[in-house]
Amino acid sequence: MKLTTGQTYWDKTAKPTSKFSVLEEDYNAEIVIIGGGMSGTLAAYKLASAGKKVTVIDRCEVGRGSSSANTGLLQYASDTMLSEFVDRIGEKDAVLFYKMCLEAMDELTKIASTLSKSTGYRLRDSIFYASTPNDVDKLKREYSYLKKYDFPAEYLDHQKLVEEYGIDKPAALRTWHDAEVNPYQFIQALTAENLKMGVTYFEHTSVNLDSLVENTVMTESGAKISFDSIIIATGYSKLYSELNGKAHINQTFAIATKPIEGELWKDSVMVWETKKPYLYFRTAPGGRMIAGGLDEESSELYDDPEFIQQKGQEILDEIKEMFPHLDVQIDDAWNSLFGISKDGLPFMGAAPHQDNVYYLLGYEGNGTCYSMAGASIIKDLLDGTHNPYAHIVKPSR
Repeated sequence: MKLTTGQTYWDKTAKPTSKFSVLEEDYNAEIVIIGGGMSGTLAAYKLASAGKKVTVIDRCEVGRGSSSANTGLLQYASDTMLSEFVDRIGEKDAVLFYKMCLEAMDELTKIASTLSKSTGYRLRDSIFYASTPNDVDKLKREYSYLKKYDFPAEYLDHQKLVEEYGIDKPAALRTWHDAEVNPYQFIQALTAENLKMGVTYFEHTSVNLDSLVENTVMTESGAKISFDSIIIATGYSKLYSELNGKAHINQTFAIATKPIEGELWKDSVMVWETKKPYLYFRTAPGGRMIAGGLDEESSELYDDPEFIQQKGQEILDEIKEMFPHLDVQIDDAWNSLFGISKDGLPFMGAAPHQDNVYYLLGYEGNGTCYSMAGASIIKDLLDGTHNPYAHIVKPSR
């Protein structure tokens, strides 16, 4: 399945850490991770840091799949608000889930601080604004839950939002412990660390997951992989039968602009909104802007570059309405797939059908944050250690 069309930006900003060989012969492994994108890379890092022997297998090249289309907004707040989760899964689990995300953000920040290579990782505040006056009460309710449980958040009324950030919207929440990242650079930097810890990589190796039985799986070329445990971190390339009725694949559009001189807006905050589908945007090094939106309920990507450019211009025009002083043009525009779950939660943990099979699928809009949390959950499951969040996101729910 094609995961992105058009011209992505991040994969032009760094060279691959290394080129890895194709797996052509039968292979024995302790832990096999299928997928070398953000999810697989974070899982490999987490497990290798704990002394486990890990092998990562990617059908293409490390970081070149869905992760190359990632817009790099990292936030503890989910596409589904805490208050909405309270209604959906109950207050206790809703708060636990948001706590899981906040802890994952802090762990990502800690990991980024240890990496020697450039990753574009910077702590940023987020502005989550009410798209219409009708959404103000929704934001106020959300703020009441965030403050009740001491999540980092501040309510901004219209006057304060305009005065501080120049955003003429009815109201907003400001959150922190969030960050921006160059996802491709981050993956390459983590891969370099993983190699130091003994992680083995294979690229251009397609694994036939339909052949998965007990402790073996076959590659498309006929090599047999034997393992103790396998982690499926394939992003949006396949909708597994265990997820039937629980998830589907949608598509979205995103852009990277040409460099702009001077400050774009105060504190380079990351911005998103209450309406669905929502507009979201952030700054990037070199005076660029990264933005996305216009989600569609279809897994059929567009191949027409002019149409993708047109969609990108629609995104940019929305931003210019908010910041009319910006003189900015599109440099890259792309169309990509992403996963949606029925309950707004990712799928991370043991597979329903087999004890030693684990899913690490960061469905919904917080994929990187979820993948960090999921890597910790899977490590605990492998160690036989209780994880307080595992029951919320288990694939069998």
